[in-house]
Amino acid sequence: MSVSNNSTFANGTDPPVQQYVEQFKETTGLRVFRFALFSLIILATLIGNSMVCYAVWSIPHRKPLSYYLVANMAIAEILNSVCLPVMLVNRENRELAVRAKCILNPPQVLAVLVVTYSLAAIAFYRYLVMIEPNPRGPSMKVKLLTILGVWLVSIAISFPLFIGLRFQDGECKELPVASNDIYVLTKFILNYALPYVIMLASYGAVAWNLRKRIAEKTIEARNSMVPSSCVVEAEDQIELQAAQVDEVRRFRETEQRKSVVIETGIRRGSKPESSDLEKDLLKMIFVIIIIFVVCYFPYQAHFLWVRIYNIKTYQFRYHLLMTKYIFILICLPGALHPLCYGTMSKFYAKAFSKIILCRK
Repeated sequence: MSVSNNSTFANGTDPPVQQYVEQFKETTGLRVFRFALFSLIILATLIGNSMVCYAVWSIPHRKPLSYYLVANMAIAEILNSVCLPVMLVNRENRELAVRAKCILNPPQVLAVLVVTYSLAAIAFYRYLVMIEPNPRGPSMKVKLLTILGVWLVSIAISFPLFIGLRFQDGECKELPVASNDIYVLTKFILNYALPYVIMLASYGAVAWNLRKRIAEKTIEARNSMVPSSCVVEAEDQIELQAAQVDEVRRFRETEQRKSVVIETGIRRGSKPESSDLEKDLLKMIFVIIIIFVVCYFPYQAHFLWVRIYNIKTYQFRYHLLMTKYIFILICLPGALHPLCYGTMSKFYAKAFSKIILCRK
């Protein structure tokens, strides 16, 4: 779930409960290392996702829907990285930090939801591109409604947190609307389980369709290579193959003429949506989803374990230290995503090099 569901876990402080096993006390060196690592991740997230937004904005012609969703995800990760430092702050002024955390937790949850549903939308769109290719892509109205829908769904899921957190008596308290088990379970299903099912189903369908097409092409190739036992059939087969060769030659010539016309239209300003951009981006989306799932799963497993079994004490001596690094782990996808863009996408690699080298 969101970081706000377990405030003592999110901000890295020890829960005020009696321990059966004395917890390891973090040394000054480990504390400095943890803060330095966290600061590096946040800085990389801010810089990397800002470059992603600029790269998408700099596309001169119509942008594919996937690129709008990636930019939407980058904006959400910037918002998330702005809110996260409050969760880890070394509270010299405890009241001020708790008040800030109480205000920023709901936007941080909203940002995580936007990232999750953007990934789900990209996966589902990948499936649509596979079964019904459209060279020009969806209209601008559809693109804007998709982005708006992602934000509205995320706001609806996180809305109880916006009205259910109150700063009282120096603490950030959850009202029943935000702390009841029904809402917690519903939010877990809508925040993680449902988007992950959409991602797995979409990419599973894509993989099945690809395998089916490859099998069909293989069968066609084998059938075209089978010799006839009869002379007459052999002659018919030769004539048929010659006709197929002529047909293929005419088809290639027609396709070449079409490509010339399309390229000419692009130069003249028709600017159709580039399928190359789609193929370039969608190759790396699966890797990005894996990173997101791997980085968030430990936190989800820990949260559900504590919540379902009502864990108040810890039997593992390094449990609290482990939770602090699990918190850093959920900050990592925002920094790794731009790195994946730059290394796995030719478009983003070229755009990032222009930004870094200050070239136009």
